[in-house]
Amino acid sequence: MVETYEKFLEYMQAVRENFDFVCDVKYAVSNEDWDLLRGIVEDTPNEVKEALNLAPSKGGIFTTHEIAVMKTNPNTNRKLT
Repeated sequence: MVETYEKFLEYMQAVRENFDFVCDVKYAVSNEDWDLLRGIVEDTPNEVKEALNLAPSKGGIFTTHEIAVMKTNPNTNRKLT
C-alpha cells in the first residue's frame, strides 16, 4: 500500500481529479482499441501520468496489463511517449 496516509490521500486526489483519464484508459484497454489508447496517452500531460503511476500492489488504480499497454502500442510493439 502507499507508504503513508498522506501519500494515499494525495494519490486518491489525483485519481479523483483525473478520473476521466482513468475511465478512458480502462475503456480503451478493455475494448482493445489501441489507436484510442495511443491518442489518450499522447494527449495527456506527463504530470498526470506520473501522479497516477503507482503499482497495483501498492494500491494503484491501473492493472499490470493496463500499465504495460500504456507504455507500448500492442499493434506495433512500439514504445509510446
